[in-house]
Amino acid sequence: MGSTILSDQRLSIPNSKTPNHATDGMSGLYWTLHDFDCKQQHVLSFKKNQVVEVTKASSSTNWHRGRINGRAGFLPANGYLKRINLDKCSKLVVRLDFEGSKPGQLKIYEGQVVSVIVKNDAQWWTVRSDTGKWGMVPAKCLKTINGSATNGEITVHTSIESPDSFNSQPPLSKRDSTPTDSMSSVPRPDSKTPESEMSVNNHKENKKKDVDAVINDLVEGVRKKGIKYQTSKEIVHEVLQQLMADYPAWDTHLSELCTTLNREGEVQSSDPDLLKLEEMFEHLVTIADDEQQRGWKCQDDMTDISTLLRDLLTLLRNANPRVVVQVFDKLNYEPLYTLVQYYLLEERALLKRLSLEVMFESMVICPDPVCSLLLTSRLLVQLATDIQASTKMSLLEAQCNVFCACLSYPVTMPANHYDQLDSVFISYLLSRIEMSDIPFDSDREVPTLFFKCLLSLNLHYKDLRSNKICSVLKSNSSATNLTELLLLHFNRAEDPRQYFPGSGEDSVRKLMSDMFSSPDTSELFFTNDVKVLIEVLHRNVIDRPDGDEDRVYYLRTLDLVLTNTDYQDHYHYKGQILELLHKVVEEEGNETQSQIVAERILKKHVCLSISS
Repeated sequence: MGSTILSDQRLSIPNSKTPNHATDGMSGLYWTLHDFDCKQQHVLSFKKNQVVEVTKASSSTNWHRGRINGRAGFLPANGYLKRINLDKCSKLVVRLDFEGSKPGQLKIYEGQVVSVIVKNDAQWWTVRSDTGKWGMVPAKCLKTINGSATNGEITVHTSIESPDSFNSQPPLSKRDSTPTDSMSSVPRPDSKTPESEMSVNNHKENKKKDVDAVINDLVEGVRKKGIKYQTSKEIVHEVLQQLMADYPAWDTHLSELCTTLNREGEVQSSDPDLLKLEEMFEHLVTIADDEQQRGWKCQDDMTDISTLLRDLLTLLRNANPRVVVQVFDKLNYEPLYTLVQYYLLEERALLKRLSLEVMFESMVICPDPVCSLLLTSRLLVQLATDIQASTKMSLLEAQCNVFCACLSYPVTMPANHYDQLDSVFISYLLSRIEMSDIPFDSDREVPTLFFKCLLSLNLHYKDLRSNKICSVLKSNSSATNLTELLLLHFNRAEDPRQYFPGSGEDSVRKLMSDMFSSPDTSELFFTNDVKVLIEVLHRNVIDRPDGDEDRVYYLRTLDLVLTNTDYQDHYHYKGQILELLHKVVEEEGNETQSQIVAERILKKHVCLSISS
């Protein structure tokens, strides 16, 4: 059935100021039973057989509040949606990371458990993660609990029957509406011979190739203007979306182009970026294998090698990331080892910096296994040594970026690195963070760079008793710049060394908790800083709903602050804290971790209940 524009009078179209009515508790994921097309502002249109999210379900109006691919608005209630029962969904384990950078896609990580909502086709499934987020992911990235890869072929139980099994009639308001002209193009069922079916299949396959070619031409056309591959795709997507909004009659064809644009197709062996990247990487390896050039000691090769590295860096930044990954896989990551060898042997600052920048870009594109390979090499320890000796800002920045990126990806650091990244190195970082005048640092960038290095290294100290950073801090009489930077980023809820969004622990939160786990390190914060922190913690607990993991973290950190500082000397925000803790404890429903922590704080800190 073609999409139908509903009359405003039939469903009483809401606006942005429509009040939130009492909910019936049925928020969650829903399956669309019919097309719904409405041009009114704040109302979301959708196609039949889509998954949508209802954020506030209303039992007293015809409208729910919800989201579709990140867009928020109103969704029609009666007869258009069927609630998805997640209890009936099969549980699968993620075996391959997936970035999920496109609208409607979900970012997933190896080891996550997800619920399969619906198998869109053999290649793409809609799933819900254990954090409550949902979207489409490649079926090949999933495996069964016992470890078998899916490849889109296993039997999966979802809460949704086959889309074609829904025979419910559209809501009355929709059945009474006048069909659009697009109804005339709906194909009618008729009998087909095997030959005619084969002809239809061939036609579909050719059509798919034509659509792929159109999308490729559009993206490459934008790239010719010197724009990155990913940015070019986003520009094409925005243009297609705008055309769909301006020319509804083209919707079918434009939607097909958008779907193709968001689908990750196979990288062609004739892709020009792939061929160029292979050639450049192989050239890089060839230079390293040349005995006369080993270590790049010949001064007359400076221009040739720096040009090669710059061209390689430009291609890495502009190419399709999947092309880069495919080339690395094909060459068994040999170029990466070559870059490490170049950095270790080379003495010229420019070539050392360029080789590091190529490594860093490779990590951003393909963190697994590039980060693991670099972390287990000699590179990290050598970087720690070189960071202490660097006097050129551009080289130091490249060294710190690679050092932080290696430590930021959630991979365990080799045991011998803990001994080599010792208290001397940590003391050097802390001393430079506190320095106000570094000769080669006119823009005061060093404290921020070294702060990120410290945050990244601290992620690998899981046991406070063996945390060398806290041990060094205990011997310091002050850490003014460090505590100021830490509080600034904590208040903004931002992690400055988050090179791989969504992966690993928040380094700012971890260092904050570690420092307030002992009176010896918490005393490095000024009393006014502690007061500001208490207000930040109070605000963040209030802003988050019951059951939110972040809420539990902020309550636990509040407990540490009250325990390991001289709080009894000022009782700052005492009334607000007491009111907040009682409110959390008295919340209805099953006992949550937030309630347990809040009740523990009240029992532990009796002073809160005593008037000061």
